[in-house]
Amino acid sequence: MKLVSLVLTCVVITLIGVACNHIATTTNSATPSRAAAPAAASPAPSGDEFANARTNYAKHCEGCHGPSGEGGPVKTPENKQIKVPSLKAPHAMRHSDDELVKTITNGEEEMPAFKSKLKAEEITEMVHFVRKHFQGK
Repeated sequence: MKLVSLVLTCVVITLIGVACNHIATTTNSATPSRAAAPAAASPAPSGDEFANARTNYAKHCEGCHGPSGEGGPVKTPENKQIKVPSLKAPHAMRHSDDELVKTITNGEEEMPAFKSKLKAEEITEMVHFVRKHFQGK
């Protein structure tokens, strides 16, 4: 009787093991084909549209305008103290995009020109970045 009980227990365990393995295999083989179809159909997620402008801002603008665009007193490499305007100030917000592009491109007062450091597209991206990030437009 003990031998029959042992054999039946082994058979049940084997059947459960085979059934679980078969279910896992079936589930696993079906999952990739289901997951692959939507991934191929959906467009790739877009990155940060301002990634390049953020990098250029950090490299060329942040030293004077600051990480938050507030500006303030800054000492130039010539050891001259200047007051850099805030990018959030009402007067900065009143400038048109074209005026900002012209200022960044050609410089103004103590602000240097960036036409030799940034491409025209990068300057336009910078204006859009400033509008969105600092001015909420």
